[in-house]
Amino acid sequence: MRKDKNSFLIIVLMFASLLALFPLFWMMIMALKTPEELTLYPVTIFPKVMQWNHFQEVLFDPRTLDFFGSLRNSLTLSITVTVLVTISSALAGFGFARYRAPGRNFLFGIVLATMMLPQLVTLIPQYIMFSQLNILNKPWPFCYLPFWLNAAPGWGIFIFFFRQFFAGLPKELEDAALIDGCGRFRTFWNIFFPLSGPAIITTCIFTFQWTFADYLTPLLYLTTENQTLAVQMQNVRIPNVSYTLPMPPIPYQMAVGVLYTLPLIVLFFAAQRYFMKGIATTGVKG
Repeated sequence: MRKDKNSFLIIVLMFASLLALFPLFWMMIMALKTPEELTLYPVTIFPKVMQWNHFQEVLFDPRTLDFFGSLRNSLTLSITVTVLVTISSALAGFGFARYRAPGRNFLFGIVLATMMLPQLVTLIPQYIMFSQLNILNKPWPFCYLPFWLNAAPGWGIFIFFFRQFFAGLPKELEDAALIDGCGRFRTFWNIFFPLSGPAIITTCIFTFQWTFADYLTPLLYLTTENQTLAVQMQNVRIPNVSYTLPMPPIPYQMAVGVLYTLPLIVLFFAAQRYFMKGIATTGVKG
């Protein structure tokens, strides 16, 4: 009976995996069709001729899209925000986990409350504040200052991650560091932070994914020259086509979408083992 139950569970998981992968498969199929094939009825699944040139034109034809320039902007923004969020969230989580101070639980409750606020609620007040500080529309890479200032205090969910992880480490590590003459910051940086590898990997994966996939915030803050790949996907053009014709560049947009997801897929599979361990351990308090 247990063997039959495991087989049924495997079948269900395989079916769920196929459902999750189907949008990526369909995006790849649409990227290989011609614009005319998308208007055919009835709809055909596979293209008559694979249009691999769509990927070549997206990558190397500036008339279609400045792919590598937009990718550079996305990677620069995502990597810098990920580094800032990881370090600042770890510092805050270490303070909440290892040191007692008046109002600590109240402040931690406020941090948890920030997780309940939708991004759209704070987006307009932040934009007004950054506009009054005159840090918008700056040249590259200072155009990312609003994102860096938003990442500098840390994000509530990752402060919670690190707080739970650091709370599970033995107090003897901290006592040994104090005996050896380490201050609080050195205790954190040399001992606790290196031990929090699973929490670091989890934070990096989530932060990079959310920042790399963000559409609304870059659209609001950045100009066309410094725009990320997520926003530039809507500006894809079909080369050598008059735009008086009703021919949407959907295959080219799908080709960009396939290339756009590759860094996220590579990141997840490269850090999958640490990611699973981080999810499992950050919710346990010793």
